[in-house]
Formats: sequence, C-alpha cells, structure tokens
Amino acid sequence: MRNRIENFLAGISRHLYRIPGGFFVVVLLKRIFPATNTSEFWKTFRFRGMVFRVDVSKGMGNAIFWRGAHDWAPLFVLERVLKKGETFIDIGANQGEYTLWGLRKVGPEGKVLAYEPSERIYRQLEENIRLNPRYKNAIVPRKLGLSDRPGTLNLYTKSGTNEGVNSMFPSAEHDVFLNEIDLSTLDEEVEKLGLKRVDCLKIDVEGAELAVLKGGLKTIATFRPKILVEINKESCNAAGYEATELVHFLENQHYNLFTIGLRGKLIPLKKDRIPEFSNTLAFPL
Repeated sequence: MRNRIENFLAGISRHLYRIPGGFFVVVLLKRIFPATNTSEFWKTFRFRGMVFRVDVSKGMGNAIFWRGAHDWAPLFVLERVLKKGETFIDIGANQGEYTLWGLRKVGPEGKVLAYEPSERIYRQLEENIRLNPRYKNAIVPRKLGLSDRPGTLNLYTKSGTNEGVNSMFPSAEHDVFLNEIDLSTLDEEVEKLGLKRVDCLKIDVEGAELAVLKGGLKTIATFRPKILVEINKESCNAAGYEATELVHFLENQHYNLFTIGLRGKLIPLKKDRIPEFSNTLAFPL
C-alpha cells in the first residue's frame, strides 16, 4: 500500500516543475516517503512520454523520481535550444537524464550521442535507453570518456549517495576508485561516427570540461554548436586550472556566455564574478 501511495504522489509531484515554488512541495513529500527498503530502491516510471528507471536511494535518482529532473533549470534551456532532427551530444551522460530529454526534443529523426565511462552507470544508461525503444535508431551510447587526447585513465567517485560526481581527478573527496576508462576526443568521435551536424553539446565531467573542449576544437569551429557546460571552481582546481581559463577558452572561440538561473533564466556571465558553481550556456556569435 505504501509503495502505491508513494508512486501516486510522485506522479503528481513530478508535474510541479511547471509551478514556481513547486520544489518545496516535493521536498515535503520526499520527507514523508524516504527510501526505507532495498527491495523498493529501483523505480520505473513514465513522465512526459519517456520511461525512466532510477535508484531512489541515490541523490540524483531520488530527485528524478520525485521531481522529474535533478535540476530543472538547465533542462528548461536545453528544451528551448534543441529542435527536431538535430544532433545532441551528451558528454558525461550518467544514467541518461539529459540523454532522454534530448531524445524527446530531437525526435526519432534526430540523433543523440551519450558518453559515459563508468561501467556501473553505463549499464543503467543502457537500461534507460532500452526502456524507450521508439528512439533506438536515434541514440548512440558510448562507454567512453572524452578528453584532449586518447588514452586511459582511472575514474574516481566520492563516498555517499550522489551518483553524479565521478571524476578523472583523484582528490581528498574523490578517493573511491571505480574503474579504468578509455578516452577519445570529440573530434575523433565526430569523424569516426561520420556526423554531418552537431547542434548542441552538454558537458558535465567534473573538471574535465576544458580538456573535452580542447579535444573538440575542429568540431566547434566547423559546426558552431550551442554548448551547455558545468563550471565548478572546485572541480576545475582539482583538474589543475582556474574556472576563468574555461571562460576565456569559450570566448576565444567566439561564444557569448550566460549563467543559467532559476527556471532557465539566462544571465550574462561576468568574468570577474564567476559563481563557485554554475550551469552555463555558450551561444556562438
């Protein structure tokens, strides 16, 4: 009975993203129905035409189950900038949240490439793709990391319940070894897969964002995609560079940068006041 009530209320709460302030109602419901039994940790549900399978004992999975997304602000932007028939590349796809929303927007006639190097999370990504067979010809999952050169590296994560913080850069916090990963570059992948267009990139790779961009210079120059990128000063520092370097790199490729605010509001990024953490949209000039 509890499970049925929980699923019913979560079905309602996922639609509260439409309402400013709906987040606080979701927080209340999550407190009433915390995950309490391992047999109930995995939830499969349909939302806005897509099917998701998530682990509600994890931070991101729990947020997706109750809210429909772990952070709606960048998804509001993604849904505005993506069009049917376009090509979207999700770098750091995790369990497939952006991948599925990207598929929903570009449709079966478009294409989505999803890059996730973690063995365990990649299996979850594959399962979420399998649950949406309508898009099977539009999606190309790749168990691979992207950087500025091919090679191999170790992948690390933090202890705890946040499944969205895997990093190629070990630190005092990222101290749990996951697996060795293979690396390629965005330019090599675009050429290997014969892509004729690249309309939008999403890059969330815990500090490796600058390396990914450097490995995609030809792609960026040729296709001028819109770029949705996470800027996290702590992750940048762990990778050995300052967040300002990432901003300067994009500006040197002739992009305008905007911080993504509440409900997807775009705010011009000020180089002298880069937030500690922000989702950022780069528009080609």
